[in-house]
Amino acid sequence: MDLRQIEFFVAVAEELNFTRAAELMYVTQSGLSSSIRGLERELNAQLFDRTPRAVALTPAGHAFLPRARRMLHDARAALRELADGSTHGVLSLGCEQCLGDLVDLADLIASFHTRFPAVSIRFEQLGTQAVFDQLLRGELNAAFLAQPGAFVAPLPGRKLDSFEVAREHFELVMRPDHPLASRDEVTWPDLEEHSFVDFGETWTARRIVDSAFTARRLARRVAFTVNDMHILMELVQKGLGVALVPAPLAGKPEAGGLVRRTFREPDLQWVVHFVTTEDSGPPVRLLSEMVFTAETVAATRQDLGAGTSPLEPTEVTQAGSA
Repeated sequence: MDLRQIEFFVAVAEELNFTRAAELMYVTQSGLSSSIRGLERELNAQLFDRTPRAVALTPAGHAFLPRARRMLHDARAALRELADGSTHGVLSLGCEQCLGDLVDLADLIASFHTRFPAVSIRFEQLGTQAVFDQLLRGELNAAFLAQPGAFVAPLPGRKLDSFEVAREHFELVMRPDHPLASRDEVTWPDLEEHSFVDFGETWTARRIVDSAFTARRLARRVAFTVNDMHILMELVQKGLGVALVPAPLAGKPEAGGLVRRTFREPDLQWVVHFVTTEDSGPPVRLLSEMVFTAETVAATRQDLGAGTSPLEPTEVTQAGSA
């Protein structure tokens, strides 16, 4: 999770009104609601009870509120200390395609720019290997990258540091009239009989799924290969195949109306890392302070008494005070 998610949570907790909180935070109501849902998924806990007319903190929300305020206080103090005399420089940030709701990059970059306007920002969205190559050549000094698990640099060379930002399981998405949609449980061997729509082989999500099938000695028929999440979902919507994708992508509006089946396997996890070069400089350290590590998330989950299974998101219409 990042600093803005915590700020959004505190704003809603204090206002108990999504509309007013969005106005105070200068963000759209839909963006604020999406950010809160993402935070709830990361914490494995529902923070608000929502109805069309009212918003109230849940017990987990009440427990999290004082901790969230401490997080904001500590993070802002650290940012002020780091920023003293170091507000200039260049932040060269890269990201692989489509990290879903795990990292709200647009909001994170905008928030960074607001806090540190003298820092020049360069941002590029590239394929996984291209991001790694630019990091190793020193053309980027930070990046968000997905991996199957622990971060491993693909090539020797420039030293890279990293920490885990978030992780998600995968979900199978298909049309309601697909033969597998009526089954309460879908097994791995069931998938051999059906065509898939998937990303290109340079995408981390594709490599994770390919490895999972190989480890189980199962064949998979990828009939359609794409490099865009929107096209992938459109092809699934047309009934041309099923897709096994990270859960945040399965929850996108483009997947509306599709049937989702959760696959929870140790080797089928989409893990996002924040990666930096060893000589990344003050601007990157400032950005790092705006991104909370997996250890913070795990500690917060434990404090809230949340389980290990991610909270299943519920769609709520945020109208009026909700």
